[in-house]
Amino acid sequence: MVVIEISLCSTDLPSTCRRLGVGCDLDSPAPPATRLAVLPRRTRRAVLGSLAVVSRWPAGDTCLRRCLLIGHRLRGLEPVLRIGVRRDANGEFSAHSWLEFGGRTLDPTASEFAALGSAGG
Repeated sequence: MVVIEISLCSTDLPSTCRRLGVGCDLDSPAPPATRLAVLPRRTRRAVLGSLAVVSRWPAGDTCLRRCLLIGHRLRGLEPVLRIGVRRDANGEFSAHSWLEFGGRTLDPTASEFAALGSAGG
């Protein structure tokens, strides 16, 4: 987590992702994956351990930190970080990040967001 935090504070997100072995798709206008990823059983400990670490991290438990740590731990499965945005019924803007593996998402809420690459056009 320390490497992730230092990298987030000292460089851009694509560089951080490269350093961690996580793909980074900030430009694709493709909508978020709707099918859920099914990860190998052996990854369960890595995912649960990552969630436990980030939930106790002093700088905060954010979706981006979760994605970067889980993505790094599962880098052999070629994860891709995606970021999306939305406005809720009250007009509040929010952003969210999630991981995709082979075009499938780990996050069932990803489809509620417009992928960053599609939001500008």
